[in-house]
Amino acid sequence: MIKFIVCEDNAEALDRAAQTVTKAMIDYEVEYKVHKFTKYNKELKELINDDRDTKIYILDIELPIISGLEIASEIREVDDESTIIFVTAHSDCKNDIFYSRLKAIDFISKYHRYQERLCQTIEHVMKRMFRGKTLDFSYNHVYSKILLKEINYIEKMSSQNKCIIHLTNGDEKFIVTTISKLREELKPLFFQTHKACIINLSNIKYIDYANYIICFKNGEKTNLLTPAARRELKENVRNY
Repeated sequence: MIKFIVCEDNAEALDRAAQTVTKAMIDYEVEYKVHKFTKYNKELKELINDDRDTKIYILDIELPIISGLEIASEIREVDDESTIIFVTAHSDCKNDIFYSRLKAIDFISKYHRYQERLCQTIEHVMKRMFRGKTLDFSYNHVYSKILLKEINYIEKMSSQNKCIIHLTNGDEKFIVTTISKLREELKPLFFQTHKACIINLSNIKYIDYANYIICFKNGEKTNLLTPAARRELKENVRNY
């Protein structure tokens, strides 16, 4: 369970932040819950001291009575792992925040691409969480546990119900499953470029769009790229 804890004294801004969380999390098959607060209270204090779940805090700096900075200080007294994102209408304290011990991951202005920036930051946090995850499977009675960041791409073998996992070190592993099942398990870090292939977006070096070739950071290449996937990569994923 991931708990998003949003502290914002403006009701409209509070709802906007919660909606942005929902939008950012739409592609992630993980359980999450949004807790909304307009000020520091007993319930928020209990959440801060509860170490059972992963937490992402979205804190307005200008809160009444107890500021977002003070709440962040309390968080860091008991919790070094949770993510803290600051939002504010003022930017004059940005440097003080990043040079402090609060370890905030971002500082977002309420008036400059707020929802876009917050959505991008949440996506960054989630991808960072997923990079530590593994693909666990057994093949020919041998158990394997592979970090997702060590996979370049996975392709389906043409004549069998199994796939080849292409690793960043040049090795290959075999897994008995389908591309569609792997796509659902590994999204959003992986993207389906072909009915027989999914790729790790984090390991792309560049894409030769003219010749439909995907090049990975270790020099490996694949041409399993359909026109539709090529178009989506070019328009919606990012520039390579």
